[in-house]
Amino acid sequence: MKNNKEDNHPEILNNAANEKKRKQALRERCAEYRERLKQRNPQEIARKAAMSLQKDKDDKLILSGDHLLETYTIIWPELTITDKHGNPARLSKETLLLHYLDRADGRPLTRRWVNLSEIGGLFYQQAFQGYCGDELAAAWKDDLDGLRQKCLATGGWEMRGPGDLAFEWRVLPRLLLCLCYRLPVETNEGGIKNAWATILFDAATDHYVAADVAAIAAKELADQLKP
Repeated sequence: MKNNKEDNHPEILNNAANEKKRKQALRERCAEYRERLKQRNPQEIARKAAMSLQKDKDDKLILSGDHLLETYTIIWPELTITDKHGNPARLSKETLLLHYLDRADGRPLTRRWVNLSEIGGLFYQQAFQGYCGDELAAAWKDDLDGLRQKCLATGGWEMRGPGDLAFEWRVLPRLLLCLCYRLPVETNEGGIKNAWATILFDAATDHYVAADVAAIAAKELADQLKP
């Protein structure tokens, strides 16, 4: 009888099946976004999402916007998304951009930083802090200069803020994230209090993406910031 890796490890089959279901769910969600967006005026969508709108040489409307250091174009009315090289966007990016266009209502950014729970993510806040802020603090400890260079390399810019280091990113035109970082400090008892980090959001974020999507975008950024 044939005995292969999948037979010995059924969890591989389960993971593959779950990933297939996840991708199918994302494709269905993208189809829903496209159907809703096609019913709206592209000029209104571009204005509310703070994206540029122009015509290409074939007289098709093109929406352009950045995701961190990558530029994407969205062709109207097909709403297909390509990167700066003309390659189709990955499914995760496609879902994020279409969700952003569908949800954006043009609310001005506040420049007030809040945690995930204040934009509708109370259920996710504890886990989010663990896999984003806590992991970054454990990874960088007292290497503030190393973290600063990593922040700059990912498109962030340094800002004044709480803690020993603060950086801001424009993940999408109106999706802003902020990292606040504090170095380890000596306690009154002579011990050492570990480094601390957290990722915050502009208070208007929920007018542009849902809380779970904001958490995913922040997790993607946190992964890029690890040593």
